[in-house]
Amino acid sequence: MNIVKKYVGKGKRKTTIGMEREQTTSEYEKAIQYIDQLIQQGDLQIGSKLPTERAIAEELGIGRNSTREALSILHGMGMIERVQGSGNYISKDAGGSIHRILRMMLALGTITGKEIADFRCMMEKAVCLDLLERGLSEQQTYFQKLLQGMEAASTEEFLELDKTFHEQLICATGNPLFILLLESVSKLYQEQIACVLQQADENGRGELLTQHRAIYNHLMQKDKEAMLEAIDRHYTR
Repeated sequence: MNIVKKYVGKGKRKTTIGMEREQTTSEYEKAIQYIDQLIQQGDLQIGSKLPTERAIAEELGIGRNSTREALSILHGMGMIERVQGSGNYISKDAGGSIHRILRMMLALGTITGKEIADFRCMMEKAVCLDLLERGLSEQQTYFQKLLQGMEAASTEEFLELDKTFHEQLICATGNPLFILLLESVSKLYQEQIACVLQQADENGRGELLTQHRAIYNHLMQKDKEAMLEAIDRHYTR
C-alpha cells in the first residue's frame, strides 16, 4: 500500500515530511536499481567508470542529492570506488566489502569466531570435494614446495604459507563464487590462526603441518572420507 495514501488514525494522512521522505527514498532506490541494471546488461563491469551524478540524475529525472545518496550507499557497501578528481568506478574488491561486513558482525556479536571457523570448514570441504573431480596434478609440485616450506618456517612465515595453501586450493577450483566468499571469510579466519600459532609450541606447529599434509595427500589419493576427516581435525584445532 502506498503510504502517502494511507490514513493514520481517523481523518489523518501522513505528514508532508513523511511524503517527502518516501519520495526521496524512492529516488535513491531508483538510482541504485539503474546502476544494477547497467551491470546486469554488461554496460558496467569491474573497473568501469560510472556515469556522473548529473548524468544519472538527468537520465532518471531525479534530484542530484538522491543520486549522491545512492552512490554513497554503494560506496559504503564497497561496491564502488571513488577516485579523487576522476569519478566513481565499479569496485575491484567485492570481497573486501564482504570482509568489512563480517568484521562488524563479529564485533557486534552477531556471529562468533566458532561460526566463522565452522563455515570455513564446510566451505573447504566443498572446495576439496570439487577438486576430487578436477584433480591437482598440475599444481602437485607447487603444493609439495609449500608443505616443505612449512617445515622450517618461522611463525610469521608459517602463517603466510598456511594462508597460501588454503587460497591455492580455492583458486584451483576456478569457481569465482568460491573464491569471493572464501577469500572474504579467510581474512577473519587467518586472525584466528595467528592466535593459535602464537600460542603453539613446536609440537603444536608440527601437528598443524601434519594436518595440512593429510588434507593434501588424501586429496591426491582421492580418498574422500579420509580427506574430510583431515579437514575436520584441522578446523577443530
